[in-house]
Amino acid sequence: MGRRPKTGLDYFPKDVDYYDDFKIMDLMNEYGPLGQTIYDVILCMIYHEGYYLEVPKMEQLAVKIIKTIGNRWVKKKDFVLHVIHYCAEIGLFDQALLNQNVITSVGVQRRYKEVTVRNKVDRSKYWLIDENGQPLLNAPKNTISVTETSIPATEIPINVSEKRQKESKENKSRRYYADPALEREFRLYIDMRNHTGPELTEEQIRALKEELDSLGETDEEKIGIVRKAFASGWKSFYPLRKRPGKRSKKQGSHNFMQRELTDQDYDDLEKKLLKKQMEGGITFE
Repeated sequence: MGRRPKTGLDYFPKDVDYYDDFKIMDLMNEYGPLGQTIYDVILCMIYHEGYYLEVPKMEQLAVKIIKTIGNRWVKKKDFVLHVIHYCAEIGLFDQALLNQNVITSVGVQRRYKEVTVRNKVDRSKYWLIDENGQPLLNAPKNTISVTETSIPATEIPINVSEKRQKESKENKSRRYYADPALEREFRLYIDMRNHTGPELTEEQIRALKEELDSLGETDEEKIGIVRKAFASGWKSFYPLRKRPGKRSKKQGSHNFMQRELTDQDYDDLEKKLLKKQMEGGITFE
């Protein structure tokens, strides 16, 4: 009986022009050598397992990274989480998979493929690139057979419209949180995302809810996280930065260090979105 092919790597290549990469420059500029070290530790963790790292909770990963680097240099989980999410923002990690607690990227998988080109390893799960190393396009869940391509083009908009109306009604009738205030804030955030980009699918909304639940311990904390993401126009949720004293100069001036919005600021933003909803004929229950 043959041995199971090894998926993890004993080494991975690092280009000599690594620090000339604009993404690495952005990371270094934002978080300095400590941010780069956190990214490097995560890469080693990924390649030790294969081409992706699947974790139950990001907080657990942050604790492990702190132990690896040493709490003399990094003490707070929030800082590590900010670095991880920033890496996704600038394209070092895949944002959609990160929302599912899976860390990988096109670049990571390209290097993995180069090293394992002769190995018969399963690359089906979370695989992002084609045979030429180019990013895969998101394939539809239900592919259309050749015989179905003869459907008149005039029927397509009608079917799409009916499907969207049905999904919209289902989303409005579905309740995500028992707390009315949290439910309202979460729905406002979802509506903001739908206004500023492609309409979210139910799977994406569930992934966002899971992310929010993992970051906030109480309903009040979750409301604060949602409000911050809403006001900043973020495409994901991030933990609230707890600042008991003065702002630390060592941690730079990242977007997470923006001034806190007042209630009036938030109310103004909310009124603008509600006005857009009314103009577009969209209402929230």
